[in-house]
Amino acid sequence: MSKNFELLRGIDKSPTFEVPGPTTEPRQTPATWNGSSERLGHHPDQNTDWLRALDIMKRRWRLAASFAAAVVLAVTTATLLMTPVYEPVARIEIDPPGAEAFSLDSGNSGGNEAEYLETNAQNLQSDELAIAVIRTLHLDQSNHSIRESNSGVVRQAVETTDASRLSPAENFALRNFRTNLNVKRDTASRLVKVSFSSTDPQLAATVVNTLLRLFIEKLYKTRLDAIKQSTEWLTQQLDDVRKKMEDSTRALAEFQSANGIADIDENKNTFSEQMAELNRQRTIAQTERIQLSSILKNVQDDSPDMLPQVHASQMIQNLTQKLAEARAELSQSQVIYGRNHPNVKKLQNQADELETQLKHQRASILGELRTSYTATQARERALGTEIKKTNKELSQMSQYSALKKEAQANAELYNALFRRIKEAGISAGSKSSGIRIMDQARVLDEPTRPNRLLNIAVGLIAALVAGVGIAFLKDSLDNRIHTPEDIISLGASSAISIIPVIGAGNSVPSVLGMKSSAVDGLEKENGGRYFPDKFLLDRPRSPEAEALRGLQTSIMLSRLGKPPQILLVTSSLPGEGKTTLAVNLALALAQSGPTCLVEGDLRKAGLSRTFGIRSRDGLSDVLTGSADLEQVLVEITDIPNLTILPAGPVSSRPELVCSELMHEVVRSLRQSFTFVVVDSPPILPFADGRALATFVDGVVFVGRSGVTTREALHRSMTLLTEIHAAPVLEIVLNAAEFVSPEYRYY
Repeated sequence: MSKNFELLRGIDKSPTFEVPGPTTEPRQTPATWNGSSERLGHHPDQNTDWLRALDIMKRRWRLAASFAAAVVLAVTTATLLMTPVYEPVARIEIDPPGAEAFSLDSGNSGGNEAEYLETNAQNLQSDELAIAVIRTLHLDQSNHSIRESNSGVVRQAVETTDASRLSPAENFALRNFRTNLNVKRDTASRLVKVSFSSTDPQLAATVVNTLLRLFIEKLYKTRLDAIKQSTEWLTQQLDDVRKKMEDSTRALAEFQSANGIADIDENKNTFSEQMAELNRQRTIAQTERIQLSSILKNVQDDSPDMLPQVHASQMIQNLTQKLAEARAELSQSQVIYGRNHPNVKKLQNQADELETQLKHQRASILGELRTSYTATQARERALGTEIKKTNKELSQMSQYSALKKEAQANAELYNALFRRIKEAGISAGSKSSGIRIMDQARVLDEPTRPNRLLNIAVGLIAALVAGVGIAFLKDSLDNRIHTPEDIISLGASSAISIIPVIGAGNSVPSVLGMKSSAVDGLEKENGGRYFPDKFLLDRPRSPEAEALRGLQTSIMLSRLGKPPQILLVTSSLPGEGKTTLAVNLALALAQSGPTCLVEGDLRKAGLSRTFGIRSRDGLSDVLTGSADLEQVLVEITDIPNLTILPAGPVSSRPELVCSELMHEVVRSLRQSFTFVVVDSPPILPFADGRALATFVDGVVFVGRSGVTTREALHRSMTLLTEIHAAPVLEIVLNAAEFVSPEYRYY
């Protein structure tokens, strides 16, 4: 032990690796667990998603790589074991109905063209056509021979196909045929692609070509049957139309002969023009008669003075003027010469003569009007008689025109039906079709699938993506803590320290990021019992020793001016390394002053053998009153300032640590030592550790990477909060991977 002491003294003089602590502000280390997302010493922008993803891949790369390798191997093996499949493609062009060289359907399909193409594409996949191909090529026979079928065999297959009765072999062949047949219509054109998958390239090409020939033959046969039915119906209709045409022609001829009507040009109907002219003349005569009648009604007592013709006559106007002048001159002469003067008498005779002429002219105008009225009446009556005669003749011509139109319509219908019958015969004989084979299926020299390079490349990409996904899925399902970020994500408000895997820096596999099987854990097994590793003495330059000194510094700086005196080292469950951490923490604190290491777990005692203590008395004897505290304290001579308070015999009453006597023991140790480190039982299964947490100044909580679960850590912090325990000064992530960035330098 003296050698260890000298080594420990040398450590104290050498530079130490310390975890930096705050130097300007006191650390707040309450034992709270409130679920907040605040992280002491961390900023959210420092832990970006890609860094976390990189960390996950560093920890799960073996799983991701194994899964990816398995997927690639499976895809490669499956691809190499796949049987080559040949799938030749043939193309046909389908014209809409009516586009044939000779067709009974002269119109186009209009908006139904797409439906027509889709219907034919679906007909290519009909069971009847598939059965015809199966029977033509004997696909229902296991040893069928592949040969090109001639048109006679194809036509016979089309005519004799009966899909209602199939043998078991044909049913099996039909199911395989449906699976391997692929028909795809190009929506941007009138092309339809037909392909068939088979391991035999000759069979695949033959099936496609035979299918297309059978389809065209079947379509021609269906069309031919439709033409025959149409021809038979048209022939029956033609006989009826011929009889009607003959009857209408005979009736027209008899009407012409009976009425003496000659054939006239339909574009020049003289009877219609004559009737229109007669109606116009009669209208004019009626208008004149009505006007004259109205004028004559205004004549009273045969006095035509009121007639407008009288006032409008120039002669009457002249005579009236002359009469006025003569009467004026007569009046003057009578005044001058008297009534019996010869000049006066002469002027009187002239006035009388003028008045007589004026009356004669008026009577003449009235007579002319009456003569015109009588003539107008006579002409109106004559026109009415002529119109009646013309109406009779026009009725005969209308009857003639109707008979002529009927005869012409029957003749045109007869000629049209006769022409369609002739066209149907030509169409049936021409074998014209709206379906043409643009590309026949050829025998392929290379398989269509599998594309081995493509499959392997896709499998590799999928394996990488799936491997990464599996890694993230595994990480999301893993409820154990691995990194400080896992602890922080649970809402820890205490500082976090990291202790690497003990001995990880001493073996090559560990340097490469793998745990050494010889030092897998913080505790070493010896004879079925566990003894803590004093790595601070055995490996003072190891990463775990440097990390422990950093933990010591953080604890000492947790309360500026007054470091915590009594520390409780505990964990959630056994096997998380709390005892080893307590031993080495006591060794580190012993360098600063008298330190007592208390073995507070009365159920399992291991510190005695670790330090070579032979005394059988311990803490259990003090709590039962069978020994004094000074009697059971053991000073370690090889390590100055270190005193051990062993647990003593395994007690049947571990609850004694919860008694007032234990509180007195802690008070006595506080007065005797500068530092006291209590190795506590796990706090989840036992109440001892919870009680001890109320007697101390601070708690150092230990959780093991990859072992401690999130639920256990959260529950432990909650229990410490509920019992108002001492503040949690540090949460130690124990047995962290050696590849942690904090320890890569070592």
